[in-house]
Amino acid sequence: MADVVTSHLDETVRGAPANPAILSLPGVDQVRALRDGLVTQPPNARLTGRRLVEVSEGSVTFTMPISEWLMGPKGTLHPGVLTLLGDSSMTGAVVSALGPGRLFVTAELSMTFLADMPSPGGELVSTATVVHVDERHGLATGEVRGPTGELLGFGTSRVFMQPPFDPSVFGALAPPPPEPDWSTPDPWQRPLDWLAPGEPVPSGPGALVETANGLRGAPPIDRLLGIRLVEASREGVVFAMRAGGWLANEFGNVSGGTIALLAKSATAAAGQAAARSGHVFRALDVKVNFLRPVPPDDTDVTAHGRIFNRGRIMVASAEVHHKGRLVAAATGSTMLGS
Repeated sequence: MADVVTSHLDETVRGAPANPAILSLPGVDQVRALRDGLVTQPPNARLTGRRLVEVSEGSVTFTMPISEWLMGPKGTLHPGVLTLLGDSSMTGAVVSALGPGRLFVTAELSMTFLADMPSPGGELVSTATVVHVDERHGLATGEVRGPTGELLGFGTSRVFMQPPFDPSVFGALAPPPPEPDWSTPDPWQRPLDWLAPGEPVPSGPGALVETANGLRGAPPIDRLLGIRLVEASREGVVFAMRAGGWLANEFGNVSGGTIALLAKSATAAAGQAAARSGHVFRALDVKVNFLRPVPPDDTDVTAHGRIFNRGRIMVASAEVHHKGRLVAAATGSTMLGS
């Protein structure tokens, strides 16, 4: 098994889930409170540098610095990062359209990758808009653009509404506690001692087996999130990710975008492993159905990727498990060739 250097994941987690008393506010004011620092930023924002910058009813915009920590094995932005950021913006857009005392669970997240992924530098910008909300479900769309405004990805998210409740049980919203005097910057701002060279990663299981056996360095995004490639063969791949506190979102669970990134890694790697050696490959899309929330309990989440269509377009599935239970199911496609 590859030894992934993730020392920051063993540190005291910075940030916290939102104070539940925020639910007494209209949804748009809940999101504005997050933007304006009236509630503590969640750990996943501290881990990645994600920031909420614009809010209106039914629409929000998040940004994220394209740091070296977000790079995949090709030395460019890992496409799954688009699911990380897009999930935040589409979730925020739905929240901004709700009244007080409303909660929901994300049921589906999809992201189509539309351009070459950028190298480090600049920032990602993700803007999402609500398409529909009623008493049962909500639907939002989102786009993620790169440093020069290029459209990198387009996504959709569907949520299921929970019954309304009286949020006064949580009391009044109090100011967040003062920030501790940390001796180090947040993880995404720290120096990185390894970066992939940016050369095409060939298809076939060879490079994946080397990574799983610790003979090839894990890409920065895996080190940032605590992802490990533990098995690789032409029959499929297995990734594991520690469900640690740094991955928690505003609701206190491992973010759906992080689960989607893990699943995307499994579907793309399954296609890579199944192809003949020598091809280069490009991720096209991923769709994830979320079945159960994952708490940040420091146990492993695993994603088993298997190919079920070979050809120029490789289509794979991924099953994501936590403590023996299926928590998400995904499909993703990868194109061989440039």
